[in-house]
Order: sequence, then C-alpha cells, then structure tokens
Amino acid sequence: MSSKKTSSISFRINEEYEKVLRDIAEKNKISLNTLANQIFGNYAEFEIYAKKFGTLRTSTDTFRRLLNGMDEKNLVEVATRCGSQEAKEFVLFKWKEINSKTVTDFIKIYFDLCGYGRCDFDETEGKVTFSVHHDLQEKGSLFLKHFLESLIRTTLSKDCKTITTSDTITISFQP
Repeated sequence: MSSKKTSSISFRINEEYEKVLRDIAEKNKISLNTLANQIFGNYAEFEIYAKKFGTLRTSTDTFRRLLNGMDEKNLVEVATRCGSQEAKEFVLFKWKEINSKTVTDFIKIYFDLCGYGRCDFDETEGKVTFSVHHDLQEKGSLFLKHFLESLIRTTLSKDCKTITTSDTITISFQP
C-alpha cells in the first residue's frame, strides 16, 4: 500500500475514453482509480519533460534495426555519447541536479516508461544494482551497457560492474 498522501478530484472525460480505460483496468485487474493514478503519474513524472526535452518515440523493432545496421565501433560511440551527454542533460533538465538519487530515478524512468526493457532495481549493502531484460538482441545489450556505464561514470564518477547476455544487462555500482 502506498504511503503517499492522496486527494480526491472530480472531472469529466469523453465517454469513449471512459470505456477504453475501464476495459484496460479490468484486463489488468486494477481499479479505474489505480489506472488513472498511473496515467497521471507517468504524465507528471515523465511525459511533460520528454516532450519539452524533444524526446522521440520509436518502436522496439525500429530501434533494433538501427542498432543492427551499425558496426560495433559506431554503436559503442553513439551509446557512450548518449549516456554521457543526452542522458546527463535530461537528468539536469528534469531534476536540476545530479546525484545518486536523480541518476537512479532517471534509469528507472528510462526503462519503465521509454520501453527499452523491463528493469529490476535493488539497493542493498551500499550497492546499487539494475538488471534489465530487453528485446533488442546482442547489439541492444552492447548499446545499453555502454549507455549506462557512460551515464554512471560521467555523472557520478563511479566505476561499474556489468554482466551482459544477448537479452539482459546487469549493472552495479557503489552510490
């Protein structure tokens, strides 16, 4: 159960949207209230910033094709630049500061809301660990490895331990 304080509001929506939302909630076995809260949370926490930042959306298949069309050297260069520059800029744009919490929050958003994979996060005994399962194949693992290592190295000045397979990347570092 969430310990966040809630408030009650009332508003009107198009009947067609209500039906679609009720169907989604039922299929996901959650209340309409929970679904609405998730939608508002995603919008407030990410969508506003993504739009202002100029984030593009593309399908997993398109991104996979782009990665597969790159040689390994270019892929590593692009991933490293994306992690050290664009990701860092987004962290500053959204949170206005760089620290372990804002970088960790960015990584969670990057996977949970941007569609690059499913992310599991753990912070125990002074170590932060992210494990990501994705559908981007081997080059996707290579991209994500260099993206995340570059982000963590340039924002937090931390070394990472990374384990990759063709569909999973696990990365850990000291906060």
